[in-house]
Amino acid sequence: MKRLGPVLLAAFASRAPFAVAAGTPALSDFGWLAGRWIDESGGNVSEETWTAPSGDAMQGMWRSVTEGNARIDEILTISNEDGSLVMRGRHFDPRLAAREEKGAPVVLKLVSAAGRSAVFEGPEPSGPGVTRLTDASPSEGTLNVTLEKDGEKAGGFTFRRAVP
Repeated sequence: MKRLGPVLLAAFASRAPFAVAAGTPALSDFGWLAGRWIDESGGNVSEETWTAPSGDAMQGMWRSVTEGNARIDEILTISNEDGSLVMRGRHFDPRLAAREEKGAPVVLKLVSAAGRSAVFEGPEPSGPGVTRLTDASPSEGTLNVTLEKDGEKAGGFTFRRAVP
């Protein structure tokens, strides 16, 4: 999974870190994630796009292109649910057949956030997946996504902001 998916900052970057236990951050605090991000390392393309926060959710899309062929698509959301922020994702093959069972998307809850970084965790869904996803944007033009499964690194991406 990926995710989770930049733009808004100066004021937000200077904010003090917050932890979920101290109170759930507002969805509007995640404006830094909005935009289009590209990773073309290894000759393949990984692309993540996020809408700006609006209402109680923001929506993302991730796709992987290997050797010129679309391999996987993912639809993502970050939404405010019962006072917590939750990331949900569902993966599809090139013919839009879902990998996850109907009614069982990947669900990761926000467990910590500071500045332009957020950590989401959740139980393992059926099949391969992640139990922890970290989005970190150390600068306006960079988004690092780290995927973990059961405490072990399972993958990651270093995206650069795509120029419109």
